[in-house]
Amino acid sequence: MTTEELAELFLTHLYDLAEAAPHPNFLFSLNEFIPRMGLTDLEQLQQAIHSLGDRGLIILAGLDVFGGISAGITMEGSIFVEKGGETGIIEQYRRDPQKFIQDQQVSPSPAAGERKSQPLIVDEEKPAGPIIGRAVEAILADVEEILKRDNTLEVEIKDDLLADVKTIRLQMGRKVKNRAVIEAVLDNLSGIASVAPLIAGLKSIVRPYFE
Repeated sequence: MTTEELAELFLTHLYDLAEAAPHPNFLFSLNEFIPRMGLTDLEQLQQAIHSLGDRGLIILAGLDVFGGISAGITMEGSIFVEKGGETGIIEQYRRDPQKFIQDQQVSPSPAAGERKSQPLIVDEEKPAGPIIGRAVEAILADVEEILKRDNTLEVEIKDDLLADVKTIRLQMGRKVKNRAVIEAVLDNLSGIASVAPLIAGLKSIVRPYFE
């Protein structure tokens, strides 16, 4: 399987998770994807995921303690999947997903079998900090857009909420972040139904900054 095909397959997996979730902007762990597809070349998967991030099709949210990466699909990513992608692998997977998955669970060659399983990590050229920063900015941009379109909010309240988003953006851009301010603003935004799921995801991303 080429890196491009693997990227589209992962994007489709992420799309399906988002479709099944209460809100499409939830972040998901990709750790399930690895055994599901019987993947052994994690370096290729890392390259595939980075290519999706560089194209703006997914948001890479960050690393967990085991080296796993959480990601969310963007609107552009969803449209890409719905149009069938570019390699043809999405159509193949949709036609017979179970057969496709079984086809990937092949026995490794002796040379591959000698390689030890390694956690999926972000390489040194793409550290977690910038990845997390891009995820925060992408979510804040979505929050702003949703708030602007939310006709249930009074103008004054909407302006205050948009100012809160700017406060979060400024705080996250500082080397020394004010935890009390960030948590207070996020709690305030989480009370707005239209953006509450996004704020919940944002909280999970910024929490490591204060641990």
